[in-house]
Amino acid sequence: MTRPASSSSLAAAALLGIATGMRSLLPLALLSLTQGSHRGLRALLLPLAATELVGDKLPWIPSRLGPVPLGARLLAGGIGAAWLTRSRRPTPLVLAGAAGALAGALLGSRARKRLPHSTGTPDLPWAVLEDVTAAALAGTAVRLASA
Repeated sequence: MTRPASSSSLAAAALLGIATGMRSLLPLALLSLTQGSHRGLRALLLPLAATELVGDKLPWIPSRLGPVPLGARLLAGGIGAAWLTRSRRPTPLVLAGAAGALAGALLGSRARKRLPHSTGTPDLPWAVLEDVTAAALAGTAVRLASA
């Protein structure tokens, strides 16, 4: 009989998913650096993640909550969770990653709409704070999964 996913694996998958909901490619780029991946994959993910970090601040970029961007985040959250945990039974971890990505996308979008308005400040500092938060969550997930 196979054991269920550990609580630390589920937590790592969910944290990585939340980060993915905030910045869809940043966690995958981090995994490409920390989890041993093909050089070509790193060469693809790193510039795409950097482009996303810049593009996120542009006013004409569509909402992350549109069907295609949200679907891509859910998929990336699930893939990232499976990659991070390398489980033999990845289904609950993939679901935790996808659920985390949904939560991260919804909460990140809501915060980015409300915070500039409620504080009377521009969006840019909040966008950068979201970048830092996504990176910190992804890094924490990696450390948790390797513990």
